[in-house]
Order: sequence, then structure tokens, then C-alpha cells
Amino acid sequence: MSMICYNAFNRLKTKKLDFLIINAFMPIVLGGLIYYLISPDVIFVKKIDVFLGWDRHTNSIMESSVMMKFVRNYLLDMMWAYALVFTLFFIMGNKTAELLKILTITTVFSAGIEILQLTPFVRGTFDILDIIAEFFAGIAAGFIIKYNFHKEEKRRYETNI
Repeated sequence: MSMICYNAFNRLKTKKLDFLIINAFMPIVLGGLIYYLISPDVIFVKKIDVFLGWDRHTNSIMESSVMMKFVRNYLLDMMWAYALVFTLFFIMGNKTAELLKILTITTVFSAGIEILQLTPFVRGTFDILDIIAEFFAGIAAGFIIKYNFHKEEKRRYETNI
């Protein structure tokens, strides 16, 4: 696995690496920070509090607002699905032809995680809307990849004429 990642990153140019960092790593980091701040009741967050010996949560910042519920229940899941599409895209060799396969892997993985929440092994609440939200996040990532790489191909073509 590390060899695959090593080869994938060797193929990246600086511009593509920046694109990967912005679209794959930043949603995970930002989502993790937001999740930590607004979800003090989650087991993972409680373990971080114990490890760090402190808690910095926003307890009642519009907890009941529709927007905050959307962020807490769907946006953060959408961010990891979005990041997963970009990560798989770069690992699979930056081929826009592989997008359908990448979106399929992301959707199956998302559904699998949700289904695992129905078992006693994974604590969580199964929600079909999570799968739908993550699917749309994957589609959005696919459109961004297609648009960005189509624009790059067009620019490369025009400079060769």
C-alpha cells in the first residue's frame, strides 16, 4: 500500500499536490476541528479530551438551528466523502476516466460504514440520508476534478498549437 501511495505522489507535480492538499486534506482537518468543537458528546471526541486533558467545545452555539443540525449531521460526513474522492483520484493515477470507479468505491464504502452502524460492533446511528449526502459530495468532487483537468488539458492543447 505504501508503494502505491509513494508512486502516486511521485507522479504529482507541485500544482497537483497543492490541488490534492486543498481538496483532500483540508476538508478532513477542517471537518475534524469543527466536529471536535461542536460534538462534545461523541466517544472519539471524549477520548481526545482525556488525551489532551482539556476541552474546548462550543456548548450552545445555535445547537437547535437547522443550519447547525445540517453541519453536525451531514456536512462533516460530506467533507470526508469529498476528500475520499480526491484521495482515490490521486492514488489511482490522476485519470478522469477512473471517476466512475472512484465514485462507486466511495458510495459503497459510505454505505458500508452506515450499515456497520446497525451492528453492535460500530456505535452510531444508521441514516440513509448520510449515504445520499455523501454520494452528492462525491459527485461534486467528480465535477470539480473533471472541470479542473479539462481546463488543464485545454490549456495544454492551446499552448501546443
